[in-house]
Amino acid sequence: MKAWNTRYAGSRAGKVNSNGYLLIQINGKSYRAHRLAWLASHGEWPTQHIDHINGNKLDNRITNLRDVSSLENNRNMPLLASNKSGRVGVSWYSARSEWVAHIKVDGRQKILGRFKSKDLAIAAREAAERELGFHPNHGRLPAA
Repeated sequence: MKAWNTRYAGSRAGKVNSNGYLLIQINGKSYRAHRLAWLASHGEWPTQHIDHINGNKLDNRITNLRDVSSLENNRNMPLLASNKSGRVGVSWYSARSEWVAHIKVDGRQKILGRFKSKDLAIAAREAAERELGFHPNHGRLPAA
C-alpha cells in the first residue's frame, strides 16, 4: 500500500468525461463526482439535478452545489456558443430591423417585446428573469 499512497497521493481521482464532468469509478461503476460530493456531505443521494452554481463542472465544493429541479437547473445556464447577440433571450430580427426579447415560460417561448435598441431588449429580458426567479448567473460566459 505504501507504493500506491506515494504514487497517487495528492492527485485528482477520476477522469473528466466528454461533457466536462469528473467521473469517479467505484467497484467498476462510474459516478459523477458532484453527486458523490453531495452524498458524502448530506448522507443521501441528491433527489434531483445537481447544479454547479458558478457553472464550473469541476468545482465540486459543496458550497457550489445545489439539488434543484430541471427547471431551476436550466435557469442557471451559460451563454451558448451559438448566441450572436451576447445576451440570452435577445436576438436581432433583420426583417423588421429590431431587437426582440424573449423567454421560455412553462415550456413555451414568450415574446417580451420588440425594440429599436439592444439595451432596451436586454433590460426587458433581465426584468423578466428577475420576476421569474432565474439565477443571477444565468447567461454568464461559460466557465473555463
